[in-house]
Amino acid sequence: MTEVVLFHHAQGLTSGVRTFADDLRRVGHTVHTPDLFDGRTFDTVEAGVKHAGEIGFDEIMKRGVRAVDELPAGLVYAGFSLGVMPAQKLAQTRAGARGALLFHACLPVSEFGSFWPEGVPVQVHGMDADPFFAEEGDLDAARALVAGAGDADLFLYPGDQHLFADNSLASYDADAATLLNQRVLAFLDDVRELDEQSRPEPPLAADETATLLGFLDYQRATLAWKTRGLDAAGLEATVGASTITLGGLLTHLAWVEDYWFSRRLRGRNPPPPWDAVDWDAEPDWDWQLATTDTPERIHALWREAVSHSRTMVMEALAEGGLDILARQPWPNGESPSLRWIVVHMIEEYARHNGHADLIRESVDGETGE
Repeated sequence: MTEVVLFHHAQGLTSGVRTFADDLRRVGHTVHTPDLFDGRTFDTVEAGVKHAGEIGFDEIMKRGVRAVDELPAGLVYAGFSLGVMPAQKLAQTRAGARGALLFHACLPVSEFGSFWPEGVPVQVHGMDADPFFAEEGDLDAARALVAGAGDADLFLYPGDQHLFADNSLASYDADAATLLNQRVLAFLDDVRELDEQSRPEPPLAADETATLLGFLDYQRATLAWKTRGLDAAGLEATVGASTITLGGLLTHLAWVEDYWFSRRLRGRNPPPPWDAVDWDAEPDWDWQLATTDTPERIHALWREAVSHSRTMVMEALAEGGLDILARQPWPNGESPSLRWIVVHMIEEYARHNGHADLIRESVDGETGE
């Protein structure tokens, strides 16, 4: 998984910043949270900024740089507001940066060099009416960064709150924070170290949660590899007497993702397009969907389902870990645990990836495990 350094904002290393880091750890990422204030936290941004001024902003920057001295090079540097200073500096100047996540603030690229380094993806997140972000130059700096960098995204959220992703503060916005978390997880997935088939290797010596989720992501990435680069004819190809297609595997597994992680685990209503299906009349509709849609839309449906599943898993892990029970029980009243669901999904993908192996080889001869 990915190794991240997360620098706190002007109110210090709050419980909300720690929770944000813990959410990333629960899905297998390694997250370091240096304390630039030596344990002090503040009730307001203004009090925290005053304290930072007393320390000296140059010293804050130096503390952030020193915090990574003993860490490896391949890091994602992330910062909340004040923490963007060391995060952005390190992303621009420390060799081997894997990416940058800038929350609630952005500095001009010229603060740390003449250009954003090539091959270092970056996301900037802020609210469109946040006076600190939108009116003090940060938004302009973010737009300039995105315009000049090769792999950069600016995400604006409606509202005027500054630290909206810190759930310990009154400024917290649950809807915006949930969307931010989804985008961050997708970003961290994209920057992971991958094998030659663009698959993340499961961790070798991690805890149970990271190991299970690592193997699930590996199986998901295997399906992505086996279905990549094919036109409609390739996605509709079959082998022997079987009617299974690669496109059908994508739409079926999109439904399976939503069924287990959203509907069963979290008790949510099925999202489109599943909400309009009469499953009694059309029990194989998830397979048939692939025959009526374009390759682009089929892949997008599956990717969106996977992204949503990751959010559902993060929520469940925060509430009760792998032991938490699904909110929607079976007819006999029993409920599977999140652990059971993840293991079942690994089995589901592994079985269907065997189908995908055979079909893909029949299409263009591509093989590999």
